[in-house]
Amino acid sequence: MTPDTAVHDLDDQRLVEHAARAIGVPRREVLGDRFSFVLHAPLELLARAALLPQVAPRHRDLARRRIVALAQGYEASGPPLDHPPGIELVSNANAATTLRRAIDDGDRPTVDAAAAWLGGRARPNELVHLLEDGVVDRLAAAGHGNIYLALLSRTQPRGLPGQMLRHPVAALASDPDRRIQVPEVVSTWEPAGAMAQRLLDVLCDVKPIGPPPSSFIAPLVEHAQAHGVFEALTNAAGAFEAPDSVPHAILRFAAQAMLQGPTAHAPYGWTHCLTLAQAPLLMAEGGGDRPRATYVAAAYLAAHWAGLGEGTVALDLTPEPTDVGLAEALFDEPARAAAAAWHASDTARTAAQLATAASVNHDAHRVKYTLACLDAAASDPDAARLYLAAAAHLNAWWHAHPDTSDPLSTQVPR
Repeated sequence: MTPDTAVHDLDDQRLVEHAARAIGVPRREVLGDRFSFVLHAPLELLARAALLPQVAPRHRDLARRRIVALAQGYEASGPPLDHPPGIELVSNANAATTLRRAIDDGDRPTVDAAAAWLGGRARPNELVHLLEDGVVDRLAAAGHGNIYLALLSRTQPRGLPGQMLRHPVAALASDPDRRIQVPEVVSTWEPAGAMAQRLLDVLCDVKPIGPPPSSFIAPLVEHAQAHGVFEALTNAAGAFEAPDSVPHAILRFAAQAMLQGPTAHAPYGWTHCLTLAQAPLLMAEGGGDRPRATYVAAAYLAAHWAGLGEGTVALDLTPEPTDVGLAEALFDEPARAAAAAWHASDTARTAAQLATAASVNHDAHRVKYTLACLDAAASDPDAARLYLAAAAHLNAWWHAHPDTSDPLSTQVPR
């Protein structure tokens, strides 16, 4: 990517497009320990772009430089994959079918060629419609195909160059056989609120089964699957009953897991608990298979607590009152930050403070999770303070555990 000084005068949209051109090119080889960074780069860019309008004016320059540094770091993570040769496809629907089949077959050259063709022609909402059925239950790419599609849908109407599609689908093709085993799914006329409460009650009964053999997403979910954790989600006939509307309130479980679960899992485990569960629900809101998406979301919630939790989750937990302001508490221990966010009366101001704290700092999970909490608060306003408290908890955790290798750390306000 062009040096920082050359993009200083670009507006936000063009800055993000500039970064997307770099991040949309898969790496032929990933150097060193950069695999997680490379995997998350397109998601981090999309999340940073979504948060940028809420960043406090005096911190916007640093938030924009984070985007430049992200693209530069991505390009330095390994040599780029050559642009694929042309492929004859007659329509976007035909390209999507070709792409889904190639992912199933692990046919990476065809995946890349079809993705380049489709990404250059389809708009974000069309991509979500064409690809969600083939992505929603996949565990490849750490389950992040859902998050990519959900975040991409925010970039309407034009999206980004190539929609960065080559990058995430290349990761999906790397391990195509690992999927959540979705049972028979049936729609019910049960109101979404009642359904959400029923699922929340089931989730609160999930018992920890001990850690998986690996902390990566696929082994975590398969660990729960193998131990029968998901059986509680189905009825006596083994089917999953879900309403036609989207029960966003089940995400309260993920927010409480951040506040109540072992703190060691805050930066990655509890962040994924929310973002992986939320993404299929957001896609379903746009007209996808809502019952199936709801099952996938509930499975992610149950798997995370089963593998990483201790004891049970109390849905009525309220952080203790505090007179510490949120801006100060964000840079203190997580409990004070969470309490300050919970008791803040001005949720819009709290959201802006959280967006700013995440945007001027490093780490894809921190940025994605903060955005996810703000989205959850909008979808489930009755629990808005809970989601803001969870985001504050994570941001404060990162402040207490800084990354000393972060090149921009000295510029972050303390």
